[in-house]
Amino acid sequence: MSNIMDSSLLHSLQQYGFSEKESQIYLVLLELGSSIASSLGRRTGINRSTTYSILEDLKRRGIVTEIIRNEVKYYSAISPDQLFKKWEEKYEFLKSELPSLLAITNKFNNRTRTQFFEGLEGLKQIFEEVLAAGSEMKEPYLTFVGADHMDPKVEKYIYEEFIPRRLKVKTQTKAIMSKNDAKYLKYHEKKHNTVIVEKPLFKLGNEIVVFGKNKIAVLMYSTGEMSGLIIESQTLHDALRSVFELIWEVYKSK
Repeated sequence: MSNIMDSSLLHSLQQYGFSEKESQIYLVLLELGSSIASSLGRRTGINRSTTYSILEDLKRRGIVTEIIRNEVKYYSAISPDQLFKKWEEKYEFLKSELPSLLAITNKFNNRTRTQFFEGLEGLKQIFEEVLAAGSEMKEPYLTFVGADHMDPKVEKYIYEEFIPRRLKVKTQTKAIMSKNDAKYLKYHEKKHNTVIVEKPLFKLGNEIVVFGKNKIAVLMYSTGEMSGLIIESQTLHDALRSVFELIWEVYKSK
């Protein structure tokens, strides 16, 4: 196989919509100038039927050209500058359609949307969205904290990865937690203004974060239920904010 395969070009092409095998075939065609399908298959290690299928798809997209000599099909790749021009044209077209795409989004903005996330990686995605919202928020995060029975992997992530990044976000947090979850304070006190509800009936087994303009994150940290939700609902967002502020006012005044 050609040394060209060892470069970062494969990865670069995949960032712009090529599959790994499409990238391999395109780069080998650039190197050879022209080739038959069987030679491409040998150079790339891709089986014959897949090679033909990829070549036909690239030809349909205008990235590969075909000529027939002595009843044999030879394939060539368009030059990199032509390829770049195609990408530019696609970008400009999508840019021109942006107002229409945004109109579709705005049309359904008032509908409730729910995303489900599972496992530690899922929780990380939720944390990423919560952090990203902080730069645009004018009001604090509001969080009902339930940190009891936290899985060690989640706690490790929060201490080592989330907190250092959280401390860089200027947005403050107002937190309401039960007495059992007060240990949570040890890594929230720098950014959090906290109320502790010392009532036996007030128990939280998970964390609920009210953030952004209309979002709620529900995070379950235990080993057996490591998952979460992001809900986009203006009605629910405003209702939880109202409940939070009521509890906050009652207990902060004590």
